[in-house]
Amino acid sequence: GHAIAGGCVLACMADWRLMGTDAGRIGVPELLVGVPFPAAPLEILRFAVAPRYLTEIIYGCETYGPMDALERGLVDEVVPPDRLADRAIETAHRLSGVTPEAFRLTKALTRRPALQRMRAAADIDGEVQRLWVSNQTRTVIRDYVARTFKKVPN
Repeated sequence: GHAIAGGCVLACMADWRLMGTDAGRIGVPELLVGVPFPAAPLEILRFAVAPRYLTEIIYGCETYGPMDALERGLVDEVVPPDRLADRAIETAHRLSGVTPEAFRLTKALTRRPALQRMRAAADIDGEVQRLWVSNQTRTVIRDYVARTFKKVPN
């Protein structure tokens, strides 16, 4: 299925991301709906995606099909839909075979720069949060949802 906005960020937090060849779209249209990226989601994306596509993904506000998502690093692997569950289980078994301490330390080291940048951005995150809950932002989000889904949310 689809992984849009927060769903995309959540998917990018995974250790390995699979997508079916004909299964939905993935992307972050946050700026399109008038909300800035807090530091944590931005750093999650910066860690996950191919560096040359980061600004396109964030500023472009597009959602991507499977092959474009793979090229940009939003997913690690694209598989036929009838193989998706089996491949996910195979991948989970492969990763679970790694010594937990080795996996934990490697993961901590690879993600350390992102965590440091998240902590360093704490001063601007308050400003980002204020914008997220503003009446103006709510109006823009409501309008975006109405245009996108052809109905107005409650």
